[in-house]
This record gives sequence, C-alpha cells and structure tokens, in this order.
Amino acid sequence: MSEMKNKVNLSAYKKEMKDVLERLVKTMPAYKELRFFVKCVINHYLTDFEKNNSDIVVIGSNIPEELVLVSGKMPYWILGGSRVSSMWADDIVPRDTDPVSRSGLGSIVSGFAENALILIPLVNDSTRKLAYILKSKGLKVHTFHFPPVKGAQTVLEWRRQYEACREAVALHLKRPLTKRVLQKSQEQISTAKKQIQDFMEVSKDTLNGTSRMFILGSYYCADNLSEWNFQLECLTARLRKEHKCRNTKKSKVLLLGSPIYFPNYKVPFLIEEVGLELLLQADYTTLSTQDCRLERMQKERIEKLLTQKEIDGVVYHALKGQIEYDFELESFEELFEKMNIPVFRLETDYNYQDIEQLRIRLEAFSEILNQRRYRRFGKETVAV
Repeated sequence: MSEMKNKVNLSAYKKEMKDVLERLVKTMPAYKELRFFVKCVINHYLTDFEKNNSDIVVIGSNIPEELVLVSGKMPYWILGGSRVSSMWADDIVPRDTDPVSRSGLGSIVSGFAENALILIPLVNDSTRKLAYILKSKGLKVHTFHFPPVKGAQTVLEWRRQYEACREAVALHLKRPLTKRVLQKSQEQISTAKKQIQDFMEVSKDTLNGTSRMFILGSYYCADNLSEWNFQLECLTARLRKEHKCRNTKKSKVLLLGSPIYFPNYKVPFLIEEVGLELLLQADYTTLSTQDCRLERMQKERIEKLLTQKEIDGVVYHALKGQIEYDFELESFEELFEKMNIPVFRLETDYNYQDIEQLRIRLEAFSEILNQRRYRRFGKETVAV
C-alpha cells in the first residue's frame, strides 16, 4: 500500500458501487444472460485493490487496445467515475481538476498499481498533470501523445507514438509484440465491436438506455474478451427472440459530451426520471476509432445517428473542468441547427447537490421536446 493507505476508505467506495448496481439491476429484465455482465463489474470494482496484480493499467479509453491485450489477459482499465475515489486525490491536485482525472488518480495512488505499467493518453492538460504526478511518485508510466492539431503530419506522429507505446509494453512484458500477436488482438477487438453494434440495434426496444450503457461499459471490466463477446452474443440472441417493444411515445435523446463512467450515472438516471428515452450515448464504447481520424469520424457518425434514429434532441454533458468538450460543442452546434434538433447543455460534476436544479431544467427541456414531437405527430396524421 502507498502513503495514501490511511486516507483510502474502501467501505465508502464499495458502498457507492453497490448502491448504483442495485438501482441498475432493478430496472433490468430478469434474464439470466445479464448476470455475467453484472458479475464482471462486481469483480472489477469490488475486488480489494491490494489483490490486483495486473501487468498493465490503462487510464481512459484512448490507448490502442491491441497494445494492451497482449499480456494474455485484460488490463485493468481506470475510466474514472467514482465520486469517492476522486476524494482520495484531494491533497494531490487543485480543486478545479476535472472529476474524471481526480477519480483515476485517486484509484491509482490507493496502491494497487505499484508494479504495473501505467499507460496514459495525453489528450488534455489534466492527463498531462496526472502523468507528471504519477511519475513523481516513482510509478512506471508511459504516455501516448495525441496531436491536438489535425494536419499532414498527424498520421506520422500518431504512428510514432504507436510504435513507442508498443516498445514500452514489450519491454515491460519482457517479450516482443509480433505482428501475429497484435493481429490476433485486433481480431478479438473487431469481433467485439461488431457484436456491440448488433447488440445496440437489437436492444433499443428491450432495454433502457442506462442498462445498455452499463452492459457496454462492462467491456472494460472483463477478464476474458472472448468470453465477453460470447456472452454479449447470447444476450443479443435472447433480446432478438423476446422482441418486446418498450414505450416509443417518449422523446428520444442522444447523450453527447463528457463520457459517463460507472458508477456516476446520475445524468442517465435523471434523463430517464424526467420521462425522456435515452436512445444512445455516443462515446468511447460506440464511436471509438482510437486514431487521429476520431474527430472527423465522430461528426460523420453522429450526423448519421441523428438522421437514422429519429432523435428528438441532444443532451450535451459537460463535466466541470473538461473545457475541451465545450469547444467540441461549438463545432457541433452548426450541425444541430442545420438538422433542427434542440440541444441542452448540462454542466455538472460528481456531487449530487445540484440534482434538483438539473431536474427542473431537464424537465423543461423534456416538455419542449414533447411539444415538438406532438406537433410533428399531428402533421403526419393529417398527411396520412
């Protein structure tokens, strides 16, 4: 254990996880195929940190996955969604540090990653500071720099960063990462992504949006990716067989902006509490391309989603401290205006003090979408 041992309250951390899990399970149908995904999350988040012996720890989801699946088992992914673990970093980072970085840092300094190679994608100032802090504590860290400016040299720089990361992982594992080994990892990932797309299409009429987010998020909790693929295939087959249509009269929203990480599901929970249908979170699990073309491909896919899925509105989630997502919102606003789709910017953090204020504002947005949907439905009826 590190110097943080006395400040780490594992009982509060585990209670946070259990409370959210219990709430999620209550909203899910009683399908035995769902048990595997719940168990994956429990084993990932509720196992004592001292017992974790992962060779590789990954911060976030931007590192090319084939580079971190070559150790023979899934790495330990730290996405950073815990309010409790974010408090473990109170004495290390400034108060205005975004909650994702605080949560990830708090998890690592709890002591379980002392012998692992920690991979950190440098995507903003917070991740750069996080890398510096962990290096200063003597931990083994490798950073993967993502060029902020897109241009002719971007692809070359990305390839250079890829090869540097490949060498760092190979050195840590004490064995070369051959093309054959990487290709096998890429095939597993490709199978998973295809299975995810199939699941997303089949499950939209059976599971609510938060449950779907949870199942997809369990991808980063699995010990065996092949087993996870098989179980998701089984669940998809069950849902296709059931084919139970849920209430389709609700206004459908797309969730964009700062990614939502388990267990901090207050935003998706709130969206559904006010009567909106959370159709999809366009994030790391559904849009990830993990290369320098991500920004352009995101916009193309989001425009396709808005067109094909009959989405009524967009909820744009902005975590305090993650100003880069506000810059992205500016680039999306022109698209939303062109497609005549209302957007609601929701700024928050991992605390729950603002929940009632957010509820009032989100209820007003829901009413706007419902009125627009009613007028559109009326016109279509007249046309028929």
